[in-house]
Amino acid sequence: MLVSDDFMIVREKDALMYGLEAGRNLSRMTSDTIKVEWVIVSIVVSGEAECTINGKNYNVKAHDIIMSLPNYVLERQKKTDDLSVNSLCISRSLFQKAISFSSYNWDVVSFLIAHPILSLTDMEYTCLSLYYSLISVKIGDKNKLGYRESMQCLLKSFMCELYGVIGRYISVGAVNYSQGHNLFKGFLDLLTSVYPKPRSVSFYAETLNVTSKYLSSVCKATCGETASMLIHKAVTKDIADLLSYSNKSIKEIMVELDFPSLSFFGKYVKKHFGVGPKEYRSKRLS
Repeated sequence: MLVSDDFMIVREKDALMYGLEAGRNLSRMTSDTIKVEWVIVSIVVSGEAECTINGKNYNVKAHDIIMSLPNYVLERQKKTDDLSVNSLCISRSLFQKAISFSSYNWDVVSFLIAHPILSLTDMEYTCLSLYYSLISVKIGDKNKLGYRESMQCLLKSFMCELYGVIGRYISVGAVNYSQGHNLFKGFLDLLTSVYPKPRSVSFYAETLNVTSKYLSSVCKATCGETASMLIHKAVTKDIADLLSYSNKSIKEIMVELDFPSLSFFGKYVKKHFGVGPKEYRSKRLS
């Protein structure tokens, strides 16, 4: 395992799960479950595995690539003895700087959320593996003048190659930034960066210097859902993750997510999940 301030390189037989939680980029939740804090790009070198990403089961095989974005919950199920995975872990801030040209492309983000695992062609696998190897070599040069700029260029090249892979699956063109599009991206950045997440639209609207009504209309026009709907989706995901994968008490979760009382928290959970927090946790653990 090689570590710098913005990178972590993992070359282990089980890097998909167990090589990673030792780093700062992940917070362990249970023995077989981790929640991603950084961006993790994993290339399967050999073998096969079954894993769960955000509650959905996937099978991975050699020459697959796995894109894990911040706040993803990963759970290992099964693996073959010959499983080998190379993982590149990137801090959120460096990732955004390196690929600012595409990081706000909603089509790409939406695609990666729906399809976190992609199959590589032989050429794509070779190119991405070569970039991975070069980054692995350069990470040990962190005291050298120009190290940070060099790593950013390598990362940008790596992500350009990955962008080409995604382009085989969806039609990705140049991004023309409208005022509404920029506002929507700013809202998503804010929503994903704050924790615990405020549940009122007014917090995000005031931070972005727009009215709540305008923010909601832009969200609705861009993705089909209002700002309030997106906020509650993000909050309920945090609740589901903590109830399902942590050992924290319901009261501790309520305090962590900034709910005013257990009663209010219970009503909120029942409204969005159909059952109270205790019953939801019991069903998830059964």
